[in-house]
Amino acid sequence: MPKILIQYGKSGALRYLSHLELMRALERSFRRANIRIQIGQGFNPRPRVSYGPALPVGTGSLAEYMVVEVIDSVAEDNLLEKMVSVLPKGLNIYRAKYIEGKQGLITSAVQSAAYRAKVKFGSDIEDVAALITRLREENRLSTRHKDKEKWVETNKAILDWQVKRKNGSIYDFYMLLSMNDQNSLRPEAVINKLSEMFCQAGKIELLELCRIEQYVNRGNPLINIYDFYEGVTMGSEFNKS
Repeated sequence: MPKILIQYGKSGALRYLSHLELMRALERSFRRANIRIQIGQGFNPRPRVSYGPALPVGTGSLAEYMVVEVIDSVAEDNLLEKMVSVLPKGLNIYRAKYIEGKQGLITSAVQSAAYRAKVKFGSDIEDVAALITRLREENRLSTRHKDKEKWVETNKAILDWQVKRKNGSIYDFYMLLSMNDQNSLRPEAVINKLSEMFCQAGKIELLELCRIEQYVNRGNPLINIYDFYEGVTMGSEFNKS
């Protein structure tokens, strides 16, 4: 069956959908758009759709990915047009392409992800940058998630970090973080650690978090998921003799 790689995102109120709720919303949208998805076999048949790593509830995204096995081939532009017409506000599809069938799962391919964190912090940008430098100079960091402590090697977990001042005490943190290994790090954990280690500098308030890209590597040049998966001309892969 033809496979389509889709880049999508969520924003606004839909940031608070859980991963399971997001999956259900997307699959309902395919039905409403009259795009038939292949159903798996077995005791509990499910639509043949695979997703990338789950987002924390409350985190927006510009670069989530899914692979859908469809029954009938649909031109990419037509698929986008059909889907956009039925998607709820805050759930967006940006692009789509047919891919070869024997490529690996997205969850296994992702090695790093870029995030934009909007924060409120009552310090000058030079002081903020200095605190981030001090944090990144730590050999190891301990973080806590769901009451479990985890240690990571800082230079392998935090791959890049840039700061831009929006206005007043509002800043954008751009972070490139490792995924899919023992040094994986959640962006909110990084912000919490920064605030914890340098509490004398004032509270850092996380206002908004967005995943802006996912990559199959950790160094330059970074290769995003969409470019990594090899595309095929519509129908060429499944019409081969």
